[in-house]
Amino acid sequence: MLEEVEFFYLKFYYNKYVLTPRLETESLVREAIKLIKQTNIDVLIDVWLWSGIIPISIEKNIKIDKLYWLEKSSRAIALANINKTKHNSNIKIIKSDLLSFFFENKNFDIENKNILITANLPYIKNDDWINMSEDTRFEPKMALFWWKNTGFELYEKFYNQILKFKLIHNPNRILVIVEIGFDQREIAKNFLEKIWIQSKFSSDLRNIQRFIISEM
Repeated sequence: MLEEVEFFYLKFYYNKYVLTPRLETESLVREAIKLIKQTNIDVLIDVWLWSGIIPISIEKNIKIDKLYWLEKSSRAIALANINKTKHNSNIKIIKSDLLSFFFENKNFDIENKNILITANLPYIKNDDWINMSEDTRFEPKMALFWWKNTGFELYEKFYNQILKFKLIHNPNRILVIVEIGFDQREIAKNFLEKIWIQSKFSSDLRNIQRFIISEM
């Protein structure tokens, strides 16, 4: 069954197979639009797209030459296609585990381009219900939990993939914006410093540092 929710002044469909769109993620969209205006982005890649709210909201507010959605769930892709049709989007949807599609397929016109990668990956420790709000109990577990130690492990894999992506495709510049948990700032900071990725943190509407903006 489809339900409808407003996100960034647009209406989107969602269902039980994807993460419910939430207000805090609008701050990620705002940061993305601001970066695109400031840095002349040629390519937008959204990873783990869910219902498509992030790239569609960006696309509706600013022009970008090439847009790609990457998603591993067939059910999420089916829903994203519904929202893509609803909003007359031109974004290309690709089935992929994070960025792995770009390692297997190298014929893309992204060399020497400025690329923005956005992502809202699962970032909660396995079954860490104590730190979660009541409304998250109805979300699909795949949208919430990833590994047992910090919940940041999937992002560690993701950032290492970005470094590999850079070596393969040789873009001019890569900017990355992601959403993290309310308690993951220091975990993220230590990891990114270890792999020499320059980053800064941005706050949500409650003044909690929930977003990482990186450049490489």
